[in-house]
Amino acid sequence: MRKAAPLISLIIVLSMIFGIFTAVFAEEPEGGDVQSQAGTVTVEGSGEEAGADDEGKTPEGEEPKEGEDEEGGEEDGEEAEGEDGTDTDGEKGGEEAKEPAAVDGKDAAEPEAVSSDKAVTDAEKKGYSTKSIFSRGVPTLKTDTFYKIFDLFRLIKYVLTGHILYSAPKDVPVTVDENIQMICQSIYDQSGLDIYKILTNMPDIQDPGRIAVTVFHIDTKEYRDEMYAMRDKYYAEGDRGKGRLCWMMGVYMSSIEKADLWLDPVKGKDYSQIVLDVTYVDGETEQFRPIIYINPETGECFGYNDKGMMNVGFNTNAYEGLVYAPINCWMRSFGFCLEYDLLCYALPMYRYNTRRFHFDYAGKEWMIQAWKGNYLITNGGEVGIYNREKGSLGTFYNVVSEDEQMDMSLQILHDGEVLVNIPEQNHWWVNGFNMSERLYNPHGLVLIATIVMKDEEMLEAFTQSIERNMWHDVSYSVDGLKVTIVWDS
Repeated sequence: MRKAAPLISLIIVLSMIFGIFTAVFAEEPEGGDVQSQAGTVTVEGSGEEAGADDEGKTPEGEEPKEGEDEEGGEEDGEEAEGEDGTDTDGEKGGEEAKEPAAVDGKDAAEPEAVSSDKAVTDAEKKGYSTKSIFSRGVPTLKTDTFYKIFDLFRLIKYVLTGHILYSAPKDVPVTVDENIQMICQSIYDQSGLDIYKILTNMPDIQDPGRIAVTVFHIDTKEYRDEMYAMRDKYYAEGDRGKGRLCWMMGVYMSSIEKADLWLDPVKGKDYSQIVLDVTYVDGETEQFRPIIYINPETGECFGYNDKGMMNVGFNTNAYEGLVYAPINCWMRSFGFCLEYDLLCYALPMYRYNTRRFHFDYAGKEWMIQAWKGNYLITNGGEVGIYNREKGSLGTFYNVVSEDEQMDMSLQILHDGEVLVNIPEQNHWWVNGFNMSERLYNPHGLVLIATIVMKDEEMLEAFTQSIERNMWHDVSYSVDGLKVTIVWDS
């Protein structure tokens, strides 16, 4: 435990710093209340086509071939209680009273004083009262603000290391075609997240590689070919981790001079694949085809085999501001446990509540867990189904098998507005996260989910577990084998 203390302290300090920057630099829009732009969302199935490896090459116009599973990480754990939603401030006052006109040549009487419970406080005008924060949320960290902070740290690093004497921080020149710009603009309109600015302001971190090439007189083309040969060898042996490391080393030591990002239509399909053309400092060029497919008409951005873009586990719909994990995401291999949630509690990017419902069925211990709250710059929720052998120790549960999956749907609402709407589908983890310019208090979000039980026995066991839950803040209704749960506090 003593060895872990410095790491825990570092995480806490970083969380505090992130919170301070968010509070200080977040930009509060002028004027009245800010409404979320998200509406009802429908997610269609996507990603059936196979995709090329993200660092491999596929002939132009060919349909991508099915790739292999990527290395996974720990489940993105979730749980945390939000702030109390108690109303401690009065209601906002109405419109400002107009000055009364003079009567019979005399000055008009002084306007009647506004009662204290109707007064508009300075805090409410700025949008920082307890009631205002609970109902309207708080603004997310803006991309421009993030870059100001990031550039400050970069400048400090250059000054401390002496680089400022002969060079200043610079970016890698990146051009983006108009189709990708349109997708980026849609994401920006929904959330304020400026993907276009991020893509075209990639910091140049290749100085160490350039220095090594100069000092050791490395032929970058020869080195790159050797690294790629090792990459292919490891891939053939099934060791994708080492293969990727060799690929990244070959690219890094070559130093990218410039890059171009564009969409290449896939023959016979209504979507395109993202293509990245790079030029190295040695004059050589190379083309990469990441596992990201985009339908410019619908705004759907996805990977293949329901594994997510670049196999990272998530797809998105840029026009609807929705992020969601497909059924075969890497998290499926890692189950869930209490420790995943505890890890997220220590991070500043998550703030959510969770409820666990435990019951026994078909000789196993089952857990259906629900989450709602803030994830990075999104408001969203999840419902997952897990089980394990009876008598198992600890808090870990496995993801249910394919034949144990159930038909599920999910909605997340705020003040009656639907932020996330995932239609009914056979799944083990129905989820959706709405990109937004404001983050709402988890207690102010309403989660509505439906789950179709296997039989009457399972239905009875699950509904009893809801009634036994210590919080008693989740209600349910039953229609046949379908259970609808409502979590509104």
